[in-house]
Amino acid sequence: MQTATQRLILFDSSSSSNSKGAGQQEETPKILQAGQPLNLQVAHEIKELGVHMLGCTISYLSAQGEHRSLQKSFKFQVSNPLVVKTKINHLDNDVLLEIQVHNATQSTMVLERLRFEAASPFEADDLNSVGANVPVWCGSVGFMQPGDVRQYLYRLQPQQPSDQPSIEQERAIKYASALGKLDILWRSAFGSVGRLQTSQLLRKSPGMFLIEIEEALVHGKEKNTVLLEEPFVVRVRVRNVSERKMQLSSVLQTQKHPMVISCGAVQRSLGSMDVGETKELSIEYVSLAPGVQRIGAMVLSDSLSGYARDVGHLLDVFVT
Repeated sequence: MQTATQRLILFDSSSSSNSKGAGQQEETPKILQAGQPLNLQVAHEIKELGVHMLGCTISYLSAQGEHRSLQKSFKFQVSNPLVVKTKINHLDNDVLLEIQVHNATQSTMVLERLRFEAASPFEADDLNSVGANVPVWCGSVGFMQPGDVRQYLYRLQPQQPSDQPSIEQERAIKYASALGKLDILWRSAFGSVGRLQTSQLLRKSPGMFLIEIEEALVHGKEKNTVLLEEPFVVRVRVRNVSERKMQLSSVLQTQKHPMVISCGAVQRSLGSMDVGETKELSIEYVSLAPGVQRIGAMVLSDSLSGYARDVGHLLDVFVT
């Protein structure tokens, strides 16, 4: 078998190293009577795309005692049987991984296994089960006609999650680019088995801010529901995740969300914050319009380093 990058001997009856296993004894020449066939079966897993050339050479001794040879070659194109596309969404430290599988062949196939092996520091939660933990790709749903597309969803969560992970753990999670590998096993016509294992699926790291908003919620209200023209308090937990001490202050940007106005000082000081320290900021607001409203646009600044983070909004509230 010859490809664009390599040349392999799949079977050689005159050698002990062939696809049937090392250590096999050399085969004795076979005598074929007139019209008698000889069948040989060789298995080879194709791992390359593109043009493949299968060559076969037969050496034989004629009835007249002459040494002769016969050569045949077969050329064929290998293309991807499955086309896999991914879409990545970030949810805090979790990752929602959407996988789209497309049957690019001209024949029906049935999926026997679809498994995602998460890379460190993640562990995968398979969201593709219905009923009694039956995968959605099993049974009749697993049959894929030519051109069919299936979508699957996995949730990747940090390994051994804790209520308050260290800054080093947070950085390892935020800056991890490798998500894992997808392993697909299927059967096509006549029960032939196919397998596709992708390389590491990568993401663009979301990175992390030096000042993190750990939590923002309306104090004393369920589901962030507030009353029209009645004051309510939003509590914001801010954490220093940089590598140095900060002198932090906040400035509210009331002009960005004019339907919800703040009460009290626009600029506030959170004081000195050590590495990893968390402080709480309480802000009072009044809503001037009903419906869903965005609140909490502000700028958090460190006077020691000059670093500033522009927070577009903290949360949405429902005003009744």
